[in-house]
Amino acid sequence: MYKVLCQIEKLEAQHPGVAGCVKDCLRRGIKAATISAVLKKQFGVSVNRAMVQHFRRTRWVPQQNRIQAKIETMEAIQDFGGDAGLDAAALAKLWELMDKMSIPQLIAARTLFIKIRAQNLKEQEFLYKTGQLKPGDGQEIDRETQQRNVLRRVKEIFGLADDDPPPAPVHSSVAEGSTDAAASEESRKGGASAPPLGMSQ
Repeated sequence: MYKVLCQIEKLEAQHPGVAGCVKDCLRRGIKAATISAVLKKQFGVSVNRAMVQHFRRTRWVPQQNRIQAKIETMEAIQDFGGDAGLDAAALAKLWELMDKMSIPQLIAARTLFIKIRAQNLKEQEFLYKTGQLKPGDGQEIDRETQQRNVLRRVKEIFGLADDDPPPAPVHSSVAEGSTDAAASEESRKGGASAPPLGMSQ
């Protein structure tokens, strides 16, 4: 929440819908001068072009950047989960938790997810080529266990405590083992990771 309200936000308190109208116009690519005319016609308020441009620069653009960063991070999480994936409830919770992260934290988390997944795939390819892993190995792991493993790793990267019970022992957890190895290597090298969510933005 911003400490100082801009002019359009002050008008929103007196004329509900003003800010939403400006955002909608900005999404549609309408120019500031035209937005001023729209507000005058619909709400009877006088807003000059400078006020609209200030709102766009300090409120709307940062909000769009945050949404885009969250979308890209969520896509990285889903790729990270692979075939196991995460259920809708888990994804919704992660989306909510990302509201507490700054854009740099979101970018750092996304980068780490991508790095770990790339390392996992590289190690898996090596195991296939050397005959240490064959197609179908590890498929006996049930989907629920796979999802729990993925969610646990996502929480670790986000700096969250794992309040779920530990997963059942797995005999052929190549992806999980590779993920832990990659994360340890990343930590040893001093690689970027997302700071805990509790940090202020």
